This record gives sequence, structure tokens and C-alpha cells, in this order.
Amino acid sequence: MVLRLVEVTKTLGTQQVLEGVNLEVAPKERLCVVGRSGAGKSVLLRLILGLIKPDSGEIWYGETNLVPLRDRELAPLRREMGMVFQNGALFDFMNVEDNVAFALRERRRPESEIREKVSRILERLFLKGHEKKMPAELSGGMRKRVALARAIISRPKLIFYDEPTAGLDPIGSTEITDLIRCLNEEFGATTIVVTHDMRSVEQIAQQVAFLHAGRIYHAGCAEEFLSSEDPVVKAFVHGLIEEPTVGAG
Repeated sequence: MVLRLVEVTKTLGTQQVLEGVNLEVAPKERLCVVGRSGAGKSVLLRLILGLIKPDSGEIWYGETNLVPLRDRELAPLRREMGMVFQNGALFDFMNVEDNVAFALRERRRPESEIREKVSRILERLFLKGHEKKMPAELSGGMRKRVALARAIISRPKLIFYDEPTAGLDPIGSTEITDLIRCLNEEFGATTIVVTHDMRSVEQIAQQVAFLHAGRIYHAGCAEEFLSSEDPVVKAFVHGLIEEPTVGAG
């Protein structure tokens, strides 16, 4: 497994957000992490990235437990990971080309290599001709594609997407989910997508982990999740407001 969480717990303030989360992610897999608002999906991402520490439990990346590591020990491992934030998190003072090149320049790659890689990835993501535009000049869908380009240009082994279709219209959402799936198939990076959008799950996921009441309530293939007769899963998938009690007949 490329990623494994063992009995991970996390409290924020007085709220127990995660209560013994167990999760395994296989290499090159596309996993969607789903759950209601406030279920702890984004907290889970921050824990895996080492931005916050769990109260207890283990988070294994390959053969390394990330939990006891300090920032300087985490740094080389984070370079193997990519992250696409919900709002894109582009640098407003940089144009498209410089935003995408940022990670490579931080690693002091030769400029000739940077130009070649940036040109190639911009063409792949249908951004050629927009290199000199600033983020404020881009549509929401284009900003998402720039964020995608920036995340994958260094060929991460593991890439995270936090609500990648948030704020997009149906056409823009489909374009982004198609790209996420295609990029996973092309580059082979293990892909973890946090979303509440069932259309995204249908289009992206091979596996689904459903966070509910602080735990992984359901983990399995996407088809099983989407067609589940479990009342709690079914209520979430179909967007029912009233949620049945766990174990209710």
C-alpha cells in the first residue's frame, strides 16, 4: 500500500472530528473520500500532508510513519506529493507560466528543462496561448487547470484534490473530472479526491471511502458504494436530508 492510516484520531477544539480512522490506498489507485460537510474530509488531507498532527494513530507513506516526523524530515516526502486546493491557491502576482514553473524553480532545475516541461504540460491541459495571463484574467475552470498543471509538473507519486469541481458549472466540472482521470492513467500517480459531488465520484473513483461519524463507515469499489442499500450510504448518495440511525432496520 502506498498509504495506510491506522486508528487515526483528531480533536479540534472540543469536537472529536476523527475517531479511529483506518484506510488503505493502493499504488496508482483513484480514491474518492466523501462525507457530509464537517465530516472531517479536509482534516484528513491535512493530517496526511503533515500540516497537522493526529492525537493518536499512525499514518504510513510506504514504509515510513509520518506522524513522528518533524517538518524538515517531512520535506523530502512532501516533494513526492502534489496538492490541488479547492480555490486553486495560485499566486496572484505570477502569470500562468510562472505559477506552473514554481515548484521546479524551487528545486533549482535548469531553466531549459523548466521551459520544456512547462510548455508540454500547458499544451496537455489546453492552456497554450495563456502563458502570460494573470490568474485574475482566467475563468474558474482555467484556474483549476493551472492548479492541476502546477501540481503534476514535478510528477508526484501521490496527488490530492480538495473539492476540485467546487464553483464550476456542469461543463467545467466534467472537464476537470475527465482530466483527473486521464492524468492518473497517463502518469500513474495515486490519486485521492475529497468531494461531496456524486457526479465526480461516478466519473473519477475506482474506490470510495465514506467518512461518517468520525470513522470510515464504508470503503470499497465505487460501484458498490453508489448502489449500496445500506440506509446511511443510500441517504448520502441520494442527498436525503433526514439520515437514518446507524443500524436502523
